[in-house]
Amino acid sequence: MSTEEKSLVRDLADRVKGHFNSEGPQEVLRQSRQLVLYPQDEPRVELLAGAFEGPVLMHSKPKRVPLNAYLACALTGLEKDQRMLVNHLSDLVNLVCRSVDIDLYEPRKKTDPVHHAEVRATDVFQIDRERVISSDLLILLAHFPSTGAGEELSFAYDALIPMIVIAPDGHNVSRMITGIPSLKLEIRYEEPEDMREMLGVRLQEIRPVLEQRKLARSEFSQNIVGNKVKELRLDASLSRDQLARSVGLTVDAIEHLEESIDTLSNPSLTLLRQIATTLKTTVAELVNPDYANSVISGIQAILDDRVEEATAARFRGKGVPNKDQKTIMIRYLARLQELLTRPN
Repeated sequence: MSTEEKSLVRDLADRVKGHFNSEGPQEVLRQSRQLVLYPQDEPRVELLAGAFEGPVLMHSKPKRVPLNAYLACALTGLEKDQRMLVNHLSDLVNLVCRSVDIDLYEPRKKTDPVHHAEVRATDVFQIDRERVISSDLLILLAHFPSTGAGEELSFAYDALIPMIVIAPDGHNVSRMITGIPSLKLEIRYEEPEDMREMLGVRLQEIRPVLEQRKLARSEFSQNIVGNKVKELRLDASLSRDQLARSVGLTVDAIEHLEESIDTLSNPSLTLLRQIATTLKTTVAELVNPDYANSVISGIQAILDDRVEEATAARFRGKGVPNKDQKTIMIRYLARLQELLTRPN
């Protein structure tokens, strides 16, 4: 080894020593664990475990897209043993979700009719609806009949949220649930531990789909509809109360629509048509942020197709050169656009 190479090695050794001296033992251990994967950590290293003893040095895992799930189940009118079963299954579902980095929201911990009876009915509706719509997955424990869970399934269906339906073997599940025409997986089990294992497999299978869906829908996290409704309502000199009475909603519902991002307000097509009729506009103007420009572009495209014909008719026999004729017509079109976009 040459003198220069020895110098480089010493310099490198000093750098490594300095790094570890600057970090405490716990920090060194934490960073090391990010680069070491033990065979029992994941099934995918079983082959490596057979070839090597001890831990296997791996590259850091890419950070997963954070996901949220909503647990729907019966909570109202349960007998004591039924509630105990629901709580036990809910705990198992929560453990499985945590093992695959999915944050599970459980209404029983926030809006339970027994333990949180003081929460107003309108607040329960608003809280749980927003939680469902903002989730990436809905998991249903279909063990006992529940009108609340049925509402939550409806919210999820309208928001195109995938679902996992869990029920014991031989248990009859309503066809209003099994017939939902959306991305839906079913788990039938004999023992709760079987359910736990099957759910873990299903979540691993569906996770890539959930991540892609979340990334694709992130661009919809804007308040386009609400802002436009508010703008047109004010232009029409209508109060929220007047608009609410016209479409058959409460003032709170109109406020929520105007102030929430579209993925949370998620108004139905029927409601949008009602609002558009009241505000004397179209659904297209409510949902398309570039509606005015689209209309102007459409008009201009139609006029452009007829520019030569219109130009020839207007300037025929007047001795205006073709180049000047087109320039004049372009100015007319610009003036038309200015008039159409001028505020009232």
